Formats: sequence, structure tokens, C-alpha cells
Amino acid sequence: MEDERLDYIKVSQQVADKLKRQALDFKNFMDSFQKRFQQDQIDVFYILSVKWLNQWKEYVSYEEMLANKNPSQNFGRLNMEHININLEDRVDKCFKYYPIKDHPWNTFMKENLQENIDYIIVDKEIWQFFTTYYHGTPIVRMSNGQGPEKTVAVNLLKFKSILLYPTVIKQIAMDKFYKKSFDKLYLQVDRNMKLKDYYNLLQKTVTTFTANFAKDNNVRIWRYQTEQKDIQKALFTDIQKQVGELENNDEMSFDFNGDYIHYSIYETIEDIGILDNHLIIIEFKDEIKPWCIRNKAVQIEGKCENCKFMKILNHPCVCRKVAYCSQECKVKDYNSHSMKCDKFGSDDDTIKGLSQQPNSVAGLAGLSNLGNTCFMNSGTQCISNTMPLTEYFLSNQYFDEINMDNPIGTKGQLVKRVGSLLKKLWYGEKSVVTPTNYKKAVGQFQPMFKGYHQHDSSELITFVLDGIHEDLNRVKKKPYVETKDSDGRTDFVVAKESWINHLARNQSIVVDLMYGQYKSTLKCPKCERLSITFDPYLMVQLGIPSQKQRTISFKFFDSFFNSTSKIIPFDKNKNISLKEYYQVLGQELKIQPQNLYAYIANQYTSFELLNESKSIIDIRKSAKRQQLCFRALLNEEAQIQNKLPVQFSNKYQGFQKNSYFQNGFFIFDGSMTRKQMHLKIFQYLKQFFVDYQTLDYETNVLNKYYSILYKSNSNYWNPCSYCSSKNCNDCEVQFDDEQLEEIKKKIATSNSQGHFEIIIFWKESPYQNIKLADIFDHYKSQNKIEIEQQQQQTTPYQNHGHSNQHSGSVTLVDCLQFSQQPEQLNIDNTWYCKVCKEHVQAYKSMQIYKAPQILIFTLKRFKESNRMFKQKLETFVDFPINGLDMTDYLINSKTPQEYETETEDDNGENNKQKVIYDLYAVSNHFGGLGGGHYTACAKNKFTKKWYNFDDSHVGEISESQVVTKSAYVLFYQLRTDESINSQGQTIQQE
Repeated sequence: MEDERLDYIKVSQQVADKLKRQALDFKNFMDSFQKRFQQDQIDVFYILSVKWLNQWKEYVSYEEMLANKNPSQNFGRLNMEHININLEDRVDKCFKYYPIKDHPWNTFMKENLQENIDYIIVDKEIWQFFTTYYHGTPIVRMSNGQGPEKTVAVNLLKFKSILLYPTVIKQIAMDKFYKKSFDKLYLQVDRNMKLKDYYNLLQKTVTTFTANFAKDNNVRIWRYQTEQKDIQKALFTDIQKQVGELENNDEMSFDFNGDYIHYSIYETIEDIGILDNHLIIIEFKDEIKPWCIRNKAVQIEGKCENCKFMKILNHPCVCRKVAYCSQECKVKDYNSHSMKCDKFGSDDDTIKGLSQQPNSVAGLAGLSNLGNTCFMNSGTQCISNTMPLTEYFLSNQYFDEINMDNPIGTKGQLVKRVGSLLKKLWYGEKSVVTPTNYKKAVGQFQPMFKGYHQHDSSELITFVLDGIHEDLNRVKKKPYVETKDSDGRTDFVVAKESWINHLARNQSIVVDLMYGQYKSTLKCPKCERLSITFDPYLMVQLGIPSQKQRTISFKFFDSFFNSTSKIIPFDKNKNISLKEYYQVLGQELKIQPQNLYAYIANQYTSFELLNESKSIIDIRKSAKRQQLCFRALLNEEAQIQNKLPVQFSNKYQGFQKNSYFQNGFFIFDGSMTRKQMHLKIFQYLKQFFVDYQTLDYETNVLNKYYSILYKSNSNYWNPCSYCSSKNCNDCEVQFDDEQLEEIKKKIATSNSQGHFEIIIFWKESPYQNIKLADIFDHYKSQNKIEIEQQQQQTTPYQNHGHSNQHSGSVTLVDCLQFSQQPEQLNIDNTWYCKVCKEHVQAYKSMQIYKAPQILIFTLKRFKESNRMFKQKLETFVDFPINGLDMTDYLINSKTPQEYETETEDDNGENNKQKVIYDLYAVSNHFGGLGGGHYTACAKNKFTKKWYNFDDSHVGEISESQVVTKSAYVLFYQLRTDESINSQGQTIQQE
């Protein structure tokens, strides 16, 4: 044994000398360490992992070297880890202290580590000695005290913390906050540090941020406590409740119920008494904005409403959240102050006086996006271009009809803001209007629109129009109205009675212009009893008759080296086995079903052979993110009884083994020998050797042009199944008489997957003057085989496995017909049948009985795909811009407002007239459900041209650009008798 060790040292003498020198140097450093430790000028020390140190001692045979003995067995043979890799704790830091590159507290140690068991303390000399030879993470700690009393603060105080400043609060207010900032973040500090020194450190740290923070007095520290388990979530919720209604230009501050931590109160960090259930808030001061935390422990500082300077604000305004630095400023700002104290900034007198001027924008003004408010801007522009309603507002008629007594209205606040906004959009001179007060009023009427979440433009339009109606409802006291059954009465009589009942509680400009009437029919599936009611509507919801076209995508190999991508229809209702699906596919591909062979290919792993009993639906799901393949077997392959599939790939010799994109399966008889397999593969590859007359495989081809290799399955733990070597790198398939099924048994024994894979490894090109890398491209060109292109460029289906895209297009008439079809109620929405005396899933149909002057359609693009998710239908709906004929889709051709002149003998049911509508506005939705974007397009009353409204941008478009697959809400206006000719002439001129 000694001879062996001596021989090892002799062989590695140079390395051995270096390692021995390291051992002796470390011994010298440690002998003098205690003396250096007590020197007063040295206060920086390093933590060294005991685990790593013991590994190093083994590596350099430390004990043996000091004892002048032969080195240990691991001498110079270990792979040394990074120093301290087992000590460092990777936590999410609130921020890094200054200097951020090397401040010692920016590196965290794992908790509960013990000195001399997990780590030792060394000085800079020893640390630099080790890092001369090895890599490591420095864990630096500072000392306290002097001389014999000196100690090193190793285990620092680790505490939960967050960083707050006005931008963070603004993000919370506008629902754009990045959640990770309120996850569990940490800082650490020496418990013995003076709190004043810690403030100084934080003030230096502020300068490391790129934000516009104040230069002096820029830090405050707070403590937050709660009984809730998730303290970060509790604080976030507390802040969000307070700032959810703030607007973009408001001061981003909130009332904080917690402790102010300052060095005038506490001397050291230890004195604060920070516990595990405390959250420490580090608040930074913005240069030009007030502190974001308001607390009784500190004076309120902010921008004076009058002089605009950042000062202590001792003179608050009692009726709104503004304040002044002095009484003088408050008095000076009286006029502005008195106006702004109205909840929404009442400017009724000013608005009443606005009229059309030569410089008026005349409806061509954009609306600023206040943060995810494109849905609001889109819907509002459509309302703005509803001229009968807008002219009512522009003429100031709404002031005389405001209902101050309606408990479900806003006492005129919404309608005033709508009037103000419409005046600015039509009579104002600014090309962009900021709808801040309008948004606040909408949020007051419908709280779901508070904050800055993205919403639905159709819902916004509905709620705004409903809010206008309630604010202007001419009915001051709504009577109780009882709904009566039809009891055999005619539709006309019941419909008129229902409309009169509706008007008894609801009368306004919105009802006059926009409310129509539905005929709703319920039919019991058991006794076939009918229940017919007539209900008012503001919008017509239209379903889209878009049938899902499911497909299955696959690659079809009609030979070993030629494939085409196929996409064919797929019937999800036929859940048949793969063997049965071969019959379906055989007809499609015009091939014998027994000659089809299926597998799933993956770029990185072995192919998956498919069992013929497996469901084709399951196979389609499995292949969703992979590649489903079908191969046409040769007749001789199909007739093999004892089929043994062998996966193959092609590679060629270069700097390394490069792959061709040619792979697949050979089908062999399990009783064949390896020699027969070689010769059979050569038969398939002979087509590549057209430049040669005769070739003997064993003499002229084997291992000259190509070799056949097993794809090794060896790894660190298991040897190769073919050659039993642990270091196998694709071993050669011998040209001998061993049977393939015997080899298959070996694989099955050592590899549970049982994959039998080979590589055709090309060494020389079989074509004269053709490079090895180009042989397959040359083969395809010689045989006039088109190199397959990406099918996705010419087909809408981009998913390899399948697609649920909605194909084709439909018309608005298709949607109208589809929406009137009876639909059975689901189990959660049953109807009580008075005859059957039970709740049943009745059949319901909705028909338009009457249509109003302004007819609004919402295309039902968003539908539930299951209980949790929705999907958007991207079907193109073709709708007419001029001349929508609704005659056949209305039961009664009169408008609801004409009810007084109708009689049972003379009405719009018996005497139908043509009912024609023209489009004037569209709300569009682009993108998916998560985000998406809303725009509007509308026809201007004065210019007679179409314009696109994209938030603040307004641009002219052609009429041909109006009808797109993004159309969501359609606004039509009834064509009057007088307007038919003029409208027709206008159309011709256009």
C-alpha cells in the first residue's frame, strides 16, 4: 500500500508540493490568528464553513502533512465546492444596503448555525489565502468591543420588511401593483447598532435607487402589527381599501395605524424589540411628492393647494382631502377651494353657458386613458355619437328633469358629469378631454367601475345609460305593479299592458329612445305548457352561430424519408380506439387501414409507441404539445406477425455527431438476426447509392459509408444494455447472428421503457460531389420531393395536437336567427311549471317584439367554456352599415313609443311596415380575455365621415374599415320616412 501511495505522489509531485504548501501556510495563519483578532484596528471578519474546511483538509491531507505522514486516499482527488455554499441563505431582499456590491448585510446566513460546528471566524488574511486558490461567497461580519472583550456579530437580526414610496401607492391605486413587492421580503441588521447610524445607512442607500428621491431627510421607519397570519397581505389590503378611489393626480398617501420608529425614541436596534410577527416598513421620500404615510406621530407634509410648495400643512380643508401651509394661502385659494369642495367639482353654470363655436371640436375629441379605462372611453364615444341623446344634453334639457328623490340614482351627479363631458366633446376646443370626474361619478353609481381594473364596454354602456335613466326618471314615486299571466289574451294586448306597466315606473329620455320590448316564451318539456311574458330591454344580446370545428393534426410518412403535415376534421363524439380510427384515416389517406402505424414523436426523448386499444381522443390530447405521426407500412412490414419496431435517427460525422431531421421506425420480425437487420436497412438505403452500379454491403458499405449504432441508454448508475459499459457513447450494432428479440429482452431487463433505438451514422456521402451534410436535401431534389414547409403559414391551426378555432364567417342576420332559437335552461336555472308542480328545465326563446329608435346589439363574444374560465369567439360577423332590414325579425314593426296610437285591430303586428336601421357607432374589442384593448368607431353628424376613437387619438377611417372581426357592440338608428331618400342619396354619393 505504501508503494502505491509513494507512486501516486511521484506521479503528481508538482500538485502534491502545492497542496502541502497550502496546508503549512494555513497552519501558520491560524497560529497567529488570535493575536490579530484582538487588534483594535481590525473590525472586519469572515465566516468560513466548517464543512468546506474539513473537505479542504481531506483534499490537502492536512493532518497527514503536519504529521509528516503519507497523504490520505483523497489527496488531490476531491472536487472542491464553492466556499460557504452550505452556509448562504438565499432570501428575497427588500433592497440592498449601500454600498450594494459589498455591504456585509446583503449576504444572509442560514439561521441557527453554531460556531465551531457549522462555521469558524477568520480574518481577511485567511479568507484571501483561501480565495487565491478556490472560489467562494464572502460572508462578512463586523466586530463589537475591543481587546479581550471583542466579539463578532455573526447571527444578525433578520426581519420582514417592505419598501414604500408614492409610486408604489399609485400602482396599488391603479390596480397595476406588482405582487412580489408585498411578498415576504427581508432585511437584516446588527442588534447592537445605534438606530441613528441605521438611519444614516438608509439615507445613503436611498441614493442607490434610480427614482427621484429627496436628498435629505428621506427615510422614515415604521412598524406594522396585526393578528392576521399573512401580515404582508393584511397591510396591502389595508392600503388598497384607502387608495382604491384615488385618481391619477391625487396625492398618493394613506392613514397608517402603526408605530413610528425613530432614534429620538429608541437608541439601538435591540431597543425596538422587533418580533417575528412584526413588519418593518422603510418609507422613502419623493423629491416633489409628500410622504405616503399619514400618522399622528408625524406632521402632515405635502404640496400646499395654493402656493404648491412642499411644506407642513397645518390648515386642512374640512370638506375634501387638501390642506394649506397657512391661513393666508387658504384664503387666497378661496375661489378654487369653494369650487373643488363640491364632491365632483360642480360647474353647472359654466356648462350651461357652453355653445357651439367656430373652433368647437364637434365630437372629434379623444378621451385620456386614466389607467385601463379604454373600455370606458370606447363605450362613452359610442354614447356621445348617439345624436338624439347627445342633442338632449347639449340643449341643457336634462337640468329640468333631474330626479333628486330617486334612491337608486346619484341625485344628478352622474347625469351632470355626462352632460359636462358631452359638452366638452362637442362644444369644447380641446382635442383631448380627461374624464376624471365622469369616471368618479360612474364609480359612484356602479362601484364595480371604481379603481382601475379592465372591464367590459358593453357593461359600461348598460350601466351608464341605466344611471342616466335613474337620474332623469320622470316618475318620482314608483307604484307597485303586478305582472299578470296572459290567460289566453292576444300578444298585442299583453305586450301593451306590460309596456304601460313599465312606463308606470320608468320614464326618461333613455326609455324614449333606447328601450325595446322582448317576447319571452317558456315551454315545459313535460306538459308543453307555455308561459309568455313581455319584457323591456336596453340591448339585444346576440349569440354567434359559430360551430366549433375540431381538427386533428399529424405528420404522414408515405415513405421513410418523405412526410407531409395533415390537418383533417375530428369528431370528438366518436371516442373510438386507435385500431378503429385506422379505418377512418385509411379512407381519408386512401390507404389500407392495416398498413397504418402510429406513434408520438418528441424532439428530445424517445418516441411513444401507441397501443391500438388506446382511445383516439386520449391520443389527440397526449399529442397536443408533441407531434403525432402516422406511417404507411410496406406490405411486407404489415404482414409480419412478430412485429418488433426499432426507432431510428440519422446523424453524420462532423466536429460532433450532427443530426439530420430524418427519423422514424423500422418494423422488423423479432426472429431476424442482426445481420439480417443490417441487410434489410441497406435495402431501404440503396436508393441513396444511385451513383454506383453494384455494391456488396459487408465489403463496400458497412462502416465505410455509414455505421449502425445502438443509441446507448447508459448513465452514471446503469451500464449500456448492449455492451455493458458505463461509459458507452452509442456502441456498434454487430454484423452477426444474434436475434433481435434476444436483444429486446436485454433492454427490457435493464430499461423499464424498453426502447430499442438505433442510429444510422453517415461517414461518407453516397453521392459523388455532394457534401455529407446535404445528402438528404440532394435526395429530395433528385426525386422531386418538396421539402416540407411550415403548414402554419397557410392554415389557421397552429397547435400541433388540435385546434378549436372558429372557422368561416357569419352575418348579423345569422346571429338574429340563431338568437331566436329555443334553448333549454340549465340545471341551475330551472322554471316552476304550475301544471307539473315542479321545477323543470324549460325551453326558452327570446324574440324581439318591438325595437326602439336606437337599437343596440351586443355580440356575445365572451362565453363560459367551463365554470372557471371564459373564451372569446373570434368569428367574423358581417353586419350592414346602411340599410339593416329588421322587418322580418320584429313581431311588431312599431316602436314602443307608438303604443298609444295602436289598437288591437290596427297595430304593427297586423300591418307591418318596413323597418330599416343605419349603423352609426361600434365598440371594438381587440385581444384576449386577460387584457385586450377597446376602441370605438363612429360616424360624425357634421362631416358624415367615419372616425376611429382610440383613447386620446382620433383619426378618420374609410367606411370599409368599420366592419371587422373585433366588432363587439353595434349602434343602429332607425331610418325615418323622411330620411330614406336623403339617406339613399348620401350612400350613392359616398
